[in-house]
Amino acid sequence: MVPHQAIEVALAALTGPGGGAHPVAVLERHGVVAVLVDNPVGRAIVFVEHRDGQWVGPGIIGGQFHRTVDRRTETTPGQPIQRLSRSRYSTLTPDGEPSELSWFGVTGIAAQDAAAVTITSSIDSMRVDVGDDGLVFAVAQGRTDEKPGVVIHTRDGGAHLAP
Repeated sequence: MVPHQAIEVALAALTGPGGGAHPVAVLERHGVVAVLVDNPVGRAIVFVEHRDGQWVGPGIIGGQFHRTVDRRTETTPGQPIQRLSRSRYSTLTPDGEPSELSWFGVTGIAAQDAAAVTITSSIDSMRVDVGDDGLVFAVAQGRTDEKPGVVIHTRDGGAHLAP
């Protein structure tokens, strides 16, 4: 993992300084860094923005509790990602309303036959290789009111839409 200034901001936002969290993966897109963070109770995607020359953490963080799961050998249609977790991050306008655009993240565990994951919104798309351990982690920008599609691509050329 490449060191990034936003990692410390993400860790502090999730656990406070010196907490039991550690970064798992980092993705940087258009002035936003998504940091996938593990701590003793769960995993979360923390979006950190670059504003006015500094990295700023979010006020709200979403994630999931850890659940032990055996990684499948083959991708299952209808549930191609185990422990699927989706997160959305948006800022507020000066009027206190949600911005028109948000950042969306997806994480989970893919089967052993999975090669890549794609997250696609109406305005953005990102395709990322699945980690050797099955880790799925991708982010894309989209309209705040949409739910971007998430597809697992298998080594045999298959494509499976996540629910």
